[in-house]
Amino acid sequence: MKRILFRLGASALLFSLALSAAQAQSVKSTGKKKPAQATTAAQPQPAASTGKPALLAPDRKPDPEMGVLDSLQKNAKRYESLEDALKEPENVQLLDLHEKNLTALPPEIGKLVNLHTLSLYGNKLTSLPAEFANLKKLKSVDLGKNDFTQVPLAVTKISGLKVLYLTANQLTKIPKEVFTLNNLALLDFGGNRLTELSPDIAKMTKLRLLNLRFNKLDKIPASLAKLKNLEMLQINANPISETELRKIETMLRTTDVRFNY
Repeated sequence: MKRILFRLGASALLFSLALSAAQAQSVKSTGKKKPAQATTAAQPQPAASTGKPALLAPDRKPDPEMGVLDSLQKNAKRYESLEDALKEPENVQLLDLHEKNLTALPPEIGKLVNLHTLSLYGNKLTSLPAEFANLKKLKSVDLGKNDFTQVPLAVTKISGLKVLYLTANQLTKIPKEVFTLNNLALLDFGGNRLTELSPDIAKMTKLRLLNLRFNKLDKIPASLAKLKNLEMLQINANPISETELRKIETMLRTTDVRFNY
């Protein structure tokens, strides 16, 4: 199975499982197991649960747009060459350019005005052209495992984004512009070099999954508690003390918090 569908399929499944578990569990588990220590920062590994099921908040409902996106991805024609895509730009909805050894994208990428899903995973990109912001219908973009040292601001101009992967880059901070993407349901900054998370994360009120694994965070802002739709927070492999982790768990009682001691 192609990486792009695997990643999005996995995210949809994760949301579904989190909701099902929450609905089936009416009391908080008191069991706590120590997850296995992950082995590499470049390729984050799935983490074991803390043993605490997410308790579904009374007003938390599934995101219907994620279901629509999943359906679009299953039915759209897959393009695996930018050259082929640019021959009929208005017809392209799903473009999979993962692991193509790309070092740059041409400005013509902005012609794909109906694109809803794009994978650029596993290339050598350090920036994106300004024309990338023309992709107004884009719902999901995977920029994981590239060479970004800064979040490309062209991405932050696409207000309708639902899924953003920036896994395994060289990012040291999340710029304030990212927090204007308040339609995001999934945000993945795992495997970077983040040392802090801005309180402005609270602006992303539709966020359901936040991955911060394999960074250098030692705490999480209290404003995270305002994210009433947050189902899962992944903070494995960060230098967070056990005391701080207990505070996070208490703060996020309706969220499945995953970490290791």
